[in-house]
Amino acid sequence: MKIKTIVLVGSLGVGLLSASGSTPVSLQNATATFSQTYYGDYSVGTSINGTTWDYLGWAIYDGDASGGVTEPQTAVFETTTDVGYSGGSRLEFTFQFDNWNPYHFIGRFRLSVTTDDRSTFADGLATGGDVTANWTVLDVGSMTSLAGTPLSELADGSVLASGPLLDWWDYYKIEADTTLTGITGVRLEVLADASLPTDGPGRQPDNGNFILSEFGLNITPISPVPEPAAPVGVFSALLAFGWLKRRRV
Repeated sequence: MKIKTIVLVGSLGVGLLSASGSTPVSLQNATATFSQTYYGDYSVGTSINGTTWDYLGWAIYDGDASGGVTEPQTAVFETTTDVGYSGGSRLEFTFQFDNWNPYHFIGRFRLSVTTDDRSTFADGLATGGDVTANWTVLDVGSMTSLAGTPLSELADGSVLASGPLLDWWDYYKIEADTTLTGITGVRLEVLADASLPTDGPGRQPDNGNFILSEFGLNITPISPVPEPAAPVGVFSALLAFGWLKRRRV
């Protein structure tokens, strides 16, 4: 189990969400199996509208003031262009939680990508949307919470948040390397876990909900590994061969 926690606050921490030299990847056509409508517009599309402080975002509470439930759900997003470097790519996913309603953080989630044609998935529906594609689960390499929430990778590739519950603010950054090129879409699964309130997927104590204010993606090329130097014996033999050729001229 890999665990990494970094505590950074203020504008400095926000600026460190993206690695130096990374390129933002535009997302479109947000689609989900379910989006909350109670108490406001918490459809999945509000998580990529570029406005953090609109007090909106993707949420999944299914009910009203008299009661309701939260269950595992899936959201998918198309990339506006095919992405992926031939020498490998580092994908940097950012999760922003900036809400007036406290404790609404994702507790367990998993990230995947696809190279399927965009016409075959992500129909833009906020509830009951088409999230089916050939998905490749990403192997997480780095997990950062700017507010200090411990994040750990589980055996199935999902990430679990734990530790003391914060009031209202946190930023996660998840990094994963991939050799895939032509990436057309991203899948975000929010999952149940026995350690979470009502089994999650969120950390809200009463109902296991969350509000994902903004979801983002950046990409950075992975530098190719230098080719190993030729063994000294081979290099010497090549020099000798060249010298002999010169002597024959």
